[in-house]
This record gives sequence, C-alpha cells and structure tokens, in this order.
Amino acid sequence: MNTNYRIKDARIVTAADVTDEIIEQAVEITDGWYADGPIDWDDVWDRLERSRLADGRGIDLGNDQDTPAMRKIQREVRRRRREG
Repeated sequence: MNTNYRIKDARIVTAADVTDEIIEQAVEITDGWYADGPIDWDDVWDRLERSRLADGRGIDLGNDQDTPAMRKIQREVRRRRREG
C-alpha cells in the first residue's frame, strides 16, 4: 500500500478564494522583504506559492498574472501599509 500522498494545493484565483491567512502571509512577505521600498509582486507571488497554509496545503495562484485574487491581495497589502 502506498502511503505517500500529497495534499492538493489550494487554488486561489477568485477574490472569494483569498482568506485572512493568505493575506497575512502576503503581508509578512512584503513587510519582511519590501518594508522600505517598492514591492516586487512577481517575487511576492513566487514566495506565496512556496509557502504552506496551516492545513498543510500549498498555494496555487494559477498561471495568469492578473487574477481577481492577486488584485485583492495587492489591495489589502497596500491598505495595511497605508494604515501602518
């Protein structure tokens, strides 16, 4: 019996797919790597896709570089930066 299995990644492409946990991870990435300058969103997406959710799933942002999910994450990160 094969006990090796992989938990399916969470597909995040619609705005409704974006959870507070994903927003928090994106904020941590931008605060840690881009606190003093412009955000390299391609790098943020790469880092986010290499991270894991609390339930062990990875994050799959899809192949498009401009999804409603990405725009929602960007808006929320920018809002939190403005608010400090």
